[in-house]
Amino acid sequence: MKLRLDLHTHIWEASGFQSPNLAWAEKVVQQCKARGIDGIAITEHKILEHSFAYKRIIETHFPGQLLVFPGWEIEEHFIDDYFQTREVGEFLLPNGKVFRNYCHPGHPSRTIEIDSVQSIEVDNCLHNWHIDKKRVEAVAKEHSLLLTRVSDAHNVEDIGKNYIEVELEELCARAKEVPGWGQSMRSYDGDPDRPVQ
Repeated sequence: MKLRLDLHTHIWEASGFQSPNLAWAEKVVQQCKARGIDGIAITEHKILEHSFAYKRIIETHFPGQLLVFPGWEIEEHFIDDYFQTREVGEFLLPNGKVFRNYCHPGHPSRTIEIDSVQSIEVDNCLHNWHIDKKRVEAVAKEHSLLLTRVSDAHNVEDIGKNYIEVELEELCARAKEVPGWGQSMRSYDGDPDRPVQ
């Protein structure tokens, strides 16, 4: 069965950088339900904890209502040119493997370097003007990459504005085993001294 997935969202940033909490998680779930979204990848910039905290909150308080793939968006230097960079969304799938999505190709570097990614964005609500769609489609075909359409939401209202329809099994089949990735976060339950509100 194909699912509607938004694989690039920034929930913590959308909240105004609040500590993960039940009220904001509920807004996210309601927004996804309103748009018919089955799941999201939470890809905060350079920080993992909040995506794992939101996964825990949503699974605890809204069981079965939204798939959450916890992750982050990171900057990587190109192998052949250290001064060129790209941004990649990495997130954990239910099979314990890591899926890597090439974010907004053409920003920050106009060059596209394909290495260790399983998908590439062809449509991004926030950074769409950077994407040369014909070029990205050709690169995806050449490297057998999944083309993704994402919201890159930094506001709750934008979650699910863009999505792909894909079977979870296809994502899991493309994902890779990355030893140690997010190991300390996989059982993250938030700050034990701060109750979920």
